[in-house]
Amino acid sequence: MKALRIYVTGMVQGVGFRPFVRRIAKITDVRGYVRNLGGGEVEILVESDENDRVDEFLRLLRERHPPPAKLEIVRVEEVEPSSLQDFIILESGSERVIASEIPQDLAICEHCLGEIMNPASRWYRYPFNSCAWCGPRYSMIYKPPYDRENTAMRDFPLCDECLSEYNDLWNERRYHAQGISCPKCGPRVSLLDRSLERVETDDPVKEAAKLIDEGMIVAVKGIGGYHIACLASDDEIVSELRMRKRRPRKPFAIMALDLEIAKKLVEIPEDLIDLFTGFIKPIIILPRREGCPV
Repeated sequence: MKALRIYVTGMVQGVGFRPFVRRIAKITDVRGYVRNLGGGEVEILVESDENDRVDEFLRLLRERHPPPAKLEIVRVEEVEPSSLQDFIILESGSERVIASEIPQDLAICEHCLGEIMNPASRWYRYPFNSCAWCGPRYSMIYKPPYDRENTAMRDFPLCDECLSEYNDLWNERRYHAQGISCPKCGPRVSLLDRSLERVETDDPVKEAAKLIDEGMIVAVKGIGGYHIACLASDDEIVSELRMRKRRPRKPFAIMALDLEIAKKLVEIPEDLIDLFTGFIKPIIILPRREGCPV
């Protein structure tokens, strides 16, 4: 019989790490538990009557973790076997004083984007779609650990369908994903005029995009706050926004649908390409491409 206590430090909150650990525990048929320790650290106890199963668990832990996760330190120590009969996710603790590494907001993944664009999906045109691999983290967390009750999503109880996915161990993207929702149970989109009166429309997002195309300045409220949006190719409206913001020279952020469009707007060095295609997709200041329309 072999038993290990494993401490993993790094980006392990808000990226589906604990559900992943339980999933590989089931695959390798080991017993134990996993839990957050209140900071950027996770504790795992794993044991089995067959040593090879524990070794395989440790290998999968290092090699198959969720794409957004970052394992900076993996500390392993042998311990006496316990009497656990299953592998479970324990409630988060607060024993550690290690500074919490709250994950950054993650750009929408290709899977969630595909669901938004698919007319047959229940997330069709639902702007708040997210999963264990993407969506807001830092913007909506009140305090660590990253559990739903500690985020802005605590006001939106899961519907039966979302709850079923949340509890489905083999649903890789939504099992114990704290920020999930759908049109039935999540935040709703509405369009307000400058008097804060609701504008009647079947598609608030489409109507807001139409207003932007017509030269209006729109405030877009998301889970993490407000963004001010206008048509970047309209010099007159951009100048108006600069005047209102008292920001005569500092660059505004420009949204691009994909990397190819971004390349038409700015000069992108090869060593920064990964920032455009990775999970974070931060705002980057880059030289404007000659002839760029914005």
